[in-house]
Formats: sequence, C-alpha cells, structure tokens
Amino acid sequence: MVLIAQITDTHLLDHPDAEMRGVKTDASFQAVLAAVQQFKPDRLILTGDLAHHGEAIAYERLRDLVEATQIPSYWLPGNHDNPEVMAGILQGDYLSPDKNVSLGNWQLLLLDSFLENPEYGEGFLNAAQLAWLAENLEQSSNSPVAIAIHHHVVPAGVDWLDQIDVTNRAEFWQIVQHHPQVKTVFFGHVHLEYSVTQGGIPCFGTPSTCTQVTPPDQELREGDRQLWEQPGFRLFELHDDGRFQTKVQRIPWFE
Repeated sequence: MVLIAQITDTHLLDHPDAEMRGVKTDASFQAVLAAVQQFKPDRLILTGDLAHHGEAIAYERLRDLVEATQIPSYWLPGNHDNPEVMAGILQGDYLSPDKNVSLGNWQLLLLDSFLENPEYGEGFLNAAQLAWLAENLEQSSNSPVAIAIHHHVVPAGVDWLDQIDVTNRAEFWQIVQHHPQVKTVFFGHVHLEYSVTQGGIPCFGTPSTCTQVTPPDQELREGDRQLWEQPGFRLFELHDDGRFQTKVQRIPWFE
C-alpha cells in the first residue's frame, strides 16, 4: 500500500504575513503541512494555485517548507501560477517536476491544465497534454492509474465554479474512457470537498489549505464556523490490487 497526500490551492503571497480574504495563507499552509506529516505519507502531491500571483519569493518559501518534510513531492500549476517561474524553483532533493510517477504498482499522471491568459480562471488541455495522456495510458495498461490535475473535470454543482473548469474536458474523457486501468481522478481549484463518479471513475475535489467555497448544500452562518470552512487536505491509500480509499482531513484553523 502507498499513502499519498494531496495539498492544493495554497495561494502563498509575496510576504509570509500577507492575507488573502482575511487568511494568512502561509500560516494556514504550514498548519496543514504539519498535519500531513503526522500521517507519514509516502508522497505529497501539490495540485496548483501554489502562489496567488505567481511570485518567485512565494515559490521559494513553499520549496523550503516542502523540502524540510523530506517527503518526495510533485507539483502542478494552476491558473494563479506562473509555470516558468515554478519550473526554475520547485525542485530539490525531495521536490520534483516529474509528471509520471511510479507508486508501487500504481502510476500517477500529473496533467497540466494551465491556460495562458484565461478570461476567468478556466483551464484547458492543449494538444500536447492530450497526446501525452493518451501515450502514457497506453504504456501503463497493466497498472492501476490515478490522474491528478488542477482544474475540475466533473461538475462541482456551483454555477460560477463550473464555468471555470477544464473547458475541453470532453476530450479528456474521450481518452480516459478507453482505459479501464484509470481508477481515480483528483483535482484542486474548487476549494471544495466533493466527489462525482463519471464513466465508472470516482473523481474528487479537495479543499484548499486556506479559504473554501461554500458547498451547494450549505450556507454561511454568521459567527459559527462550520467544518467545511476549515482548511484541509486529502489522503489516498493506493493498494497493489488497484483498490483505493480516500478521505479529507480538516484543520481546526478558524475558531
């Protein structure tokens, strides 16, 4: 069994004490990272929007914090990121830019949905990414596969959020549907815990390490912090026979 942890949407800013929507994103990220380490995962997957404005100084802080965990770690860009700056900084003894990762019997494919100059924050899988996905799925036909991506490829049930998903997600599913070894897809971007099964494949959205989106079945209550508002991360147990379990862990960050 391989245990992986997904951390997403850290939104680090240029200064460690800077806030986004009233949250010091560095401090909340560090609290989540400390909680992750208690589970001793074999791998850490960072699924984008790691720096809110794509600043080099934010990526340097993130790199140093992740390297200090000594957990082999991999990353994807999100719509807030600067992929070129990330590629030059997010590497080290434990932090790797690799996008095809062996996890015991499993293969993990990290798919890049970054779109330059999006209108609202939407994602797109260009021809090179789609071809890479198809090629790597052909080569891993005998292994269970998990796919990580920043933008969501199944509806979240929140109107404005579902307008900024992977805009050509149909092309993604046209490829994936021919590969029964794909066991799960997981993503960030949504700042929301949810799951949808499409074509027999369970897909999972994961909370941010800072602020969250209100779930479609919930309401904000003044003066009363609810569990879904808390920062979080997701754990996956990947079993050699292709089975998996997953669970979101929350951090009691807000009083």
